[in-house]
Parts: sequence; C-alpha cells; structure tokens
Amino acid sequence: MDFLSLLPPEIAAGIETQLGESQDESWTDDPLEYERKMAELSNRQPGSLTGLDCPLCLNRGYSVVVDTKGNRRVRDCSCMAQRRSLKNLECSGLAKVLNVYTFDTWQVREPWQEEFLRAAREYAAGPAEWFCATGRPGTGKTHLCTAICGELLNRGMEVRYVLWRDFSTRAKAAVNDGDEYRALLDPLERVKVLYLDDLFKTGKGQAPTSADCNLAFELLNSRYADPEKLTVISSELTIGNLLDIDEAIGSRIYERSKGRYVDLSGRTNWRMGGGT
Repeated sequence: MDFLSLLPPEIAAGIETQLGESQDESWTDDPLEYERKMAELSNRQPGSLTGLDCPLCLNRGYSVVVDTKGNRRVRDCSCMAQRRSLKNLECSGLAKVLNVYTFDTWQVREPWQEEFLRAAREYAAGPAEWFCATGRPGTGKTHLCTAICGELLNRGMEVRYVLWRDFSTRAKAAVNDGDEYRALLDPLERVKVLYLDDLFKTGKGQAPTSADCNLAFELLNSRYADPEKLTVISSELTIGNLLDIDEAIGSRIYERSKGRYVDLSGRTNWRMGGGT
C-alpha cells in the first residue's frame, strides 16, 4: 500500500507539495532511504490537534519512525497522554475550573489555609502514593485537589477526575453487565493519576451502602496494589469516619496517604462567608 494513503489527507497533501518542490530524487531508488525520507517529510507536517501546542509532533499527535530494516511504524507523541487527560477533564466538567482552582488563586486568611496550601504544593512538587483531604464542605478541598491535578497534568501525567456520586450511580447500575462495568472501572484502575472527589458523598441523612463499599474497595484496592499509581481523594468524611464505614477502605487510605493527609474538620466554611 502506498505510504501516503496511510496518512491523514492534510499530511499527505503537505508531503506531496514538498516532493514536488524537491530537486533531488536519488533517495527514491533505495528502499530504506525512501522510507526514512518519507518519515522525515511526514514528521515535518503540522497537524490540527488543539488544546495544547506541542513542538515535538507539531500537533499531529504522532511521529513516524523507521528501523534499520526499513520497517515503518507510527508512535504516539508524549503529548497524547496530556491531550487525553485534557479531554477527560473537559468531559468531566473539571476543565472549566482548572484555571480558577490553582495554587495562585488560593486565598490565605487563616493559618490552616496556609498549612493546607503547603501540603498540597509539596505533594504536587514530589507526588508519591496518595493525597487525602477531608472535612466539612466549603473548606477548599476541591480547589486544592484540583490545583494538584492541574500541576501534574502540566507535567505530562495522565489524570482522570471522578465525582464519586455520579460514578457510583453509573457503576452500580452496570454491575450486572460485565462489559459495561469493566469499561467504567478499568480506566480508573490503570490511569497514572486518579482524583476521586467527594468519596462516599450521599444524600442528606443517608449512609454509604454495602454496594458503595464494594465498589470503593474494588477501585481503591486495585490502586493500593500498585504504589506507582497516584490517587488524590477528597471527602467530607474523616479517616476515622471512613474506618467506621469500612475498615479495609479506611486503613488503605490511611496507609497510602500517611504524611499527606489534611483534616479540615471544624474549619470555616468559606462559601458561607467565613474564609477564602
């Protein structure tokens, strides 16, 4: 099959233009040189991907490489992990607040806010295992957890955002459909960075069910088993509350977030006019 026919039309058109302008066609007689030249021309063509500007692939999302035997293959650019994260965040709705919920926009009016900011910055600068922020609504948990994800995303890490209440509703509804259930769980178990927002958030006066606990354990235990996976968790429930609900879940969160756990119980709800 012709090399150009395998490429996106706009890339193929750019190569054909350059070929028409070339004065030296000696490389066309050598199969290996032909493959290398076509790969070189392909990698010079700008792409049309949006969301970020990548100088490596010129926004194509890939590069064409040729080995010493003349075998050609297409390799994803390193920017694709970040592009996938941006797409995921956009679909989740978090993309709308990435530029709002940053470390720079965090307002410090009380000492605990300075401590929370320091802990979040330290984790973002040297991420390891899990980060957990718990406590009452309106204390900025989502703000600084989002800021952490934004920093990791900017460093090229793949991030997935999950709002627990929405995710758990969908997953529990699909539990008897193996394919659909795995389609929801597998990406969250594999991703490098998972942000689990409002863990065990329920309706007023309600408690997490056994189905909620089973789902949370399956997801968190999978990530617990791989220390290289980074997990950011926010919840209105303290570690003590989580231990009371399910000791296996609470103890895993406690162990993995040791030294990176912020409890905001009793702090001011800034949404009610008391803080940031």
